[in-house]
Amino acid sequence: MDSTQAGFHIRRRLAPGTLIAGALALAVTLAGCSAPGSGSGGTATEQDVITAPLTAADVAELGDVTLSLWADQAEEPLMDLLVPAYEAAYPTVSVDVTYKSFDDLIATAVNAAASNSAPDLFQGNIGYALDGALVKGQLVRPLDDVADVYGWTEGTGASTLAPARWSKDASTFGSGTLYGMSPISEVQGIYYNKAKLQALGLDAPSSIDQLKGDLAVASQAGELPIMLGNADQYAGAHIFSDIAATTQDPAAIRAWIGGDPDATFVTEGNIQAADTMADWASKGYLGDGYDGLGNEDAIQRFADGEGVFFVGGSWNGAHLNDDEFGFGPLAAGGVGATASPWHISSSSDVTEAAIAFLDMLRTPETGQWILDTGRLPVITDGVLASDELQKQTLTALKETIAAGTQVGYYDWTTTDMFTVLGGGLQEVMAGRISSEEFVETVQAAWVEGHGVE
Repeated sequence: MDSTQAGFHIRRRLAPGTLIAGALALAVTLAGCSAPGSGSGGTATEQDVITAPLTAADVAELGDVTLSLWADQAEEPLMDLLVPAYEAAYPTVSVDVTYKSFDDLIATAVNAAASNSAPDLFQGNIGYALDGALVKGQLVRPLDDVADVYGWTEGTGASTLAPARWSKDASTFGSGTLYGMSPISEVQGIYYNKAKLQALGLDAPSSIDQLKGDLAVASQAGELPIMLGNADQYAGAHIFSDIAATTQDPAAIRAWIGGDPDATFVTEGNIQAADTMADWASKGYLGDGYDGLGNEDAIQRFADGEGVFFVGGSWNGAHLNDDEFGFGPLAAGGVGATASPWHISSSSDVTEAAIAFLDMLRTPETGQWILDTGRLPVITDGVLASDELQKQTLTALKETIAAGTQVGYYDWTTTDMFTVLGGGLQEVMAGRISSEEFVETVQAAWVEGHGVE
């Protein structure tokens, strides 16, 4: 629905323990609470809730205001397009964007959100280390009312909201109250060198079983089957998750990542996936020295012609050209995830302006800008790819969302899982521990991280 066409309405609902969401245009007095937007950290027994899309006139009731944003520096190309469009649609609002490196954003967002000068709108990161802390500290505004009003809970993109939903005590995520929204998605799969496949007499693989056969053919021909740079540990974890998702229920994987106390990592599918990676490493399919090579160096080498395949996320496609490379999913639809969500500060005093910005992030027009600037949008309706590689990747994303295989990333589940799982896989691939020891170690870290009996 066009936000300029409908009226703006407010209703009240009880929300015990919720921080004040910000000063709305209506004059509201909340007895026993600090003034909205004061940044004093007071709590309120009520939350202002929207019941219809905001118009420019609704936002104008704030007066001439500034909307402060903290964004990952990777967002700058998108913001260069979106911010002018937003300011044109809402002329009483000036947008002030502060760009931060991903690491800096992760390290400072919680303290910034808890301060007296919190940004009105900022990016978090799915999982307990950042988003969990924001939710537990009541530092971000719930967004269920916004999702209902703007139709986020309908259509193909509805499922992508799940990673930003949290339980009341912030002990699990994947369902519950919505606290964030990301307009950007990601899909994992396999890139291939077209010329090398043709020379080897191979078709693009569409399953793990087909890939296993292709790797043997490539190796026998003297080619490096898979280009891998695993110094940062996440590249190997992504290959593992691709394999694991082909033999397991995606819902079970999501439940474990989300902290479901009844979930476990000790499954036959995870053991088989680890066995496969150990087998590939022992046969030389991953080359030599992959644990000393970073992913960025590996994808550049692949772009320069080294290796037949590269398994990884859609962001790697920015390094590859359409003429030489193709992309396809391995699991049913491919394994995927939602990117870092945006949050509205609980202490913002320009909440309407922030809501209007969030809605503009989740439109087909912005979806096209996202694709044009090298990433994949959550909203794919009407979005057109400019070349075959981009088209293949966009198709894989659509199939991933439709198949329900957006399982997310394993390291979301505890604050130390990135190191535990990534380092453990390196040990498995080097033959120093068994796959059974690996899954038991990962599960033990998960139990400790979640305090599960």
